[in-house]
Amino acid sequence: MSSSETAAQIIRPSSLALAVALSLAALAGGCFRPLYAESTASTVGGSVRSALRSIEFPEIKGLIGHYLRNELVFEFDGGNEPDAAKTLKFDASIAESIQVVTVDYANGRADSAVLVATATWKVTRNGTGEVVSSGTNSVREPYERSSQRFATVRAARDAQVRAAKNLAGLIRGQISADLTS
Repeated sequence: MSSSETAAQIIRPSSLALAVALSLAALAGGCFRPLYAESTASTVGGSVRSALRSIEFPEIKGLIGHYLRNELVFEFDGGNEPDAAKTLKFDASIAESIQVVTVDYANGRADSAVLVATATWKVTRNGTGEVVSSGTNSVREPYERSSQRFATVRAARDAQVRAAKNLAGLIRGQISADLTS
């Protein structure tokens, strides 16, 4: 057997496998549809995109709640006033705790900590009160603690802002999935 025959035998099975893989990918490609497309129907009527824009976000207590509300308003409608009437209402409560990770035993101070933020939320229909989506999401945001008081306060505040952004992303994904029919 010459080297050209061996190369031809090696190329044929790999090109066959490639053709099979591409044809399977083409067949499966028709099964998927974009979540935020105008053609994706929601369980509350209209498209998922318009359903997300029809959610009202009242104030949420606490600093994380404030930042969470702002992030959700931006995530759901870009911060603009939507054209659609507000037919759904978002309600949430936030719980936060701090876990000390490492301690400097020489001076008795924590070197680092982890902020644990948990949001328990639900989306209801205005008027009927029917729950269309609900959940509990939790995030952990580490931060460094310093002997300088302002630096520690600022690091904790930054962890709260990061927690709110991450919670908003998780909540948006879960509501979008729940509203998809």
